[in-house]
Amino acid sequence: MNVTLFHGYPDRVGKRSIWVGSGNGPASYVGGSAPTDQIIINQFQFYIDAITEISVSVSGTYYAIAQPSVAGVRANWFLRYYTASTGAEVSNATNLSAEKFIISGFGGFS
Repeated sequence: MNVTLFHGYPDRVGKRSIWVGSGNGPASYVGGSAPTDQIIINQFQFYIDAITEISVSVSGTYYAIAQPSVAGVRANWFLRYYTASTGAEVSNATNLSAEKFIISGFGGFS
C-alpha cells in the first residue's frame, strides 16, 4: 500500500515522528504467513517503527492488520486483510483496490 500522509504529518515527537495517512488495498491480494502488500510511506528514507491500530476500510467491509517482516526499527511492514463480517482472511487474488484504509504509526528518518 502506498500511503499518502495527511497534511501536517509526519509530526516530530522527540527524535521520532508520528504519522497518519491513507491508501488503497492491492489489486490482487496474496495473503498467508508472508503477505505481499508492503506499506510504503511517500517520504524519502522514512522508516516505520510501529503501526498503532487495526484499520477498518472506509466502507466497513474489510480490516487490515500490519505485520513486520523482522523486529527492529528497519522492519518492512506488510498488511494482511480480513473480511469484517466473518473475521476470515481475504482469499488470494481478491481485488481490494477500491477499498481505502487510514493507518497511523511511529517512525523516523534514517
